[in-house]
Amino acid sequence: MSQNQSAAWQNFFRLLVTAASNTDLYSPQHPQVSRLVGKARELIGSLMGSDTRINIMLIDQNIILGKSPLPATLHTIRFVDTLKTRGIEHLSLRGEINQAELLQLILLLAKRQQPPQSPQNSTNLRFGSIDMSRTGQGEGATRVSQPSTESALLHCERDRLEEICSGASKNRPLSVTGLKEIVIHFLQALDQELDPLLAIFPLHKQDQYSFTHSTNVCLLTLAHARRLGLKGSLLHDIGIAALLHDIGKLFLPVDIINKPGKPNDEEWQMIRLHPVRGAEYLVGTAGVPQLAVVTAYEHHMKYDLTGYPTVKKNWQQHLCSHMTTIADIFDALRTKRSYREAMNASKVRKMLSELAGQELHPELCSSFLQMIDEVTIPPSVAQTP
Repeated sequence: MSQNQSAAWQNFFRLLVTAASNTDLYSPQHPQVSRLVGKARELIGSLMGSDTRINIMLIDQNIILGKSPLPATLHTIRFVDTLKTRGIEHLSLRGEINQAELLQLILLLAKRQQPPQSPQNSTNLRFGSIDMSRTGQGEGATRVSQPSTESALLHCERDRLEEICSGASKNRPLSVTGLKEIVIHFLQALDQELDPLLAIFPLHKQDQYSFTHSTNVCLLTLAHARRLGLKGSLLHDIGIAALLHDIGKLFLPVDIINKPGKPNDEEWQMIRLHPVRGAEYLVGTAGVPQLAVVTAYEHHMKYDLTGYPTVKKNWQQHLCSHMTTIADIFDALRTKRSYREAMNASKVRKMLSELAGQELHPELCSSFLQMIDEVTIPPSVAQTP
């Protein structure tokens, strides 16, 4: 299997898993699900042709296509683990699979749906199981823990943001409606007392970093904005701005983004341009709030204006930019990167406190850290004199 074919197959399973996540959050009839199913159907048709059939084996956490193993990703692992919990360890797929058949497979991948007890074989999709007794494994070996509702929400919206932004580097317009829905779902989650720190979940794949980080920053910034009493359209615009703050990185070479180490001087100069590239892209995108343009441009400026891009001494940064910068630094420090380990909460808190007044807005940094303390310090400790 060529590298391009491998990447295409990985994308196929990503589309299925993302559609399943959207099915859980909305419904199987939601337009986003239909769109993802359509893209998956188009992709599998181009991969296989109408008359080709391929056997897919699910071994451990791996997908075997015919006789070729597919490199594992977060999405392929979820595909395997979820189907195994349904008792499925083998499927046969034909290239002319239709919309209804793909939707049946997606319902099997959904966490909160109730699929039929026995999946129905069809002309283009057939299911089977492996006799695990031959390998000395019991049923328990294939069981996986189900993610919490919060984690499922965050994974789904991360995948959805990636889907929305996938065309940005090709200068295609963003789905502003989709971005607004992500913000609405985060606000609904916060209404249900979602812990914003649950946005910070482990990363297993470096090229997922940008989208995971952006959803983390969005949720943390929304929680902070609500704490400050911000409401209405401004709150929604702040959410979209936080989601898109790093969109300029999509215009950087992938090898720089995924480099396993710190960038050299030339690469660092390219990285420093991403706020400008992001603002330039957003200013030409219909429906994007002006606040998102401003935040994309300003999110690497420091409180004392010594960051980048370089601006005049009397430049007035927007409140949203200050808030996004704080959440941006917090999440970046709490996340494991290729060149350093994640920092623990107490060390991050100390670092942010030291940056307040120079690199970070002092009052906003203080209120952010108070919010973090409220969800990390046990009440009994907080009440101790």
